[in-house]
Amino acid sequence: MAEHDPAHGFDADTVRIDRSAVRNLNASTATLERAAVQRMTSGSAEVTNSAVGVLNGATVELNESAAGIVSGDYVKVEGSRVFVLMGLRVNGNVQAVITLQAAFAFGAGYFLARRLTSLLFGRPGR
Repeated sequence: MAEHDPAHGFDADTVRIDRSAVRNLNASTATLERAAVQRMTSGSAEVTNSAVGVLNGATVELNESAAGIVSGDYVKVEGSRVFVLMGLRVNGNVQAVITLQAAFAFGAGYFLARRLTSLLFGRPGR
């Protein structure tokens, strides 16, 4: 039986949400279609034409959706956009915003900017 509190969200074994908005969702199995969820934790999640802020699950499938942060053991992405993706196994057409090379470049640029600032203004770099 699902617990529902509009201020907090849903806690259930199996949830199917269509054309709704939910703040928090905790479920063993969750299916979203044309929905929006702020924070979601699920063993198995299938998200279609939806938006999710933070999604954590063992098996995650995103189809034509958008997500801020996705974490899972197996993540399948088809026609979706994800800002931060952390997965042991990732399948689908995934385009990274920040790659490993870009992360190193940002770090090197930050280090050089701090050194340059400390040399120009006479302050020791920390």
